[in-house]
Amino acid sequence: MKIRLYALIVFLLFSATGCYATITGSVVDAETGEPIEGAVVLVEWTKTKGLPGMTHTESYKVIEAVTDKEGNVTISGVFNPTVNPPQVTVYKKGYVAWNSRVIFPDYKRREGFKWVNGYIFRLERFKSEYTHEAHVSFLLHSYSFGLGANSKFEKAWNWEILISEKEAKKKGK
Repeated sequence: MKIRLYALIVFLLFSATGCYATITGSVVDAETGEPIEGAVVLVEWTKTKGLPGMTHTESYKVIEAVTDKEGNVTISGVFNPTVNPPQVTVYKKGYVAWNSRVIFPDYKRREGFKWVNGYIFRLERFKSEYTHEAHVSFLLHSYSFGLGANSKFEKAWNWEILISEKEAKKKGK
């Protein structure tokens, strides 16, 4: 009986933490349901550090992957019970970035996200009432570290910086 209880506690601990062997998902157009090829999926695991009441998070592992023709993506995960659940951002030119923490454009908190195998990320097309300036700000807040010049994620949306600078000039900023 004690062994079963111990096994249940260990299972619950691992399922509530950053333990993910391999995670699969797909990216589709929110309106049509069609798969989106070439979307960049950025996944970051963090660890909480510090003393109670004075904690902060640090990046633990970062993975970038690109969706295939069917919009599918596979990420090699993390098997570490001390790691926080992954933060996920998905980007494709012409679409609004999808983030596991907040929703563009109003930064509402995304509730109830837990990445399980087969999760479907639904990307909304970028609307004319949105600004690239606001979207770039959203993208910059989507992850907690500098990815570097060779990052697939940063290369994918780098073009938006130029457009956002033009928008800012029009506003006189």
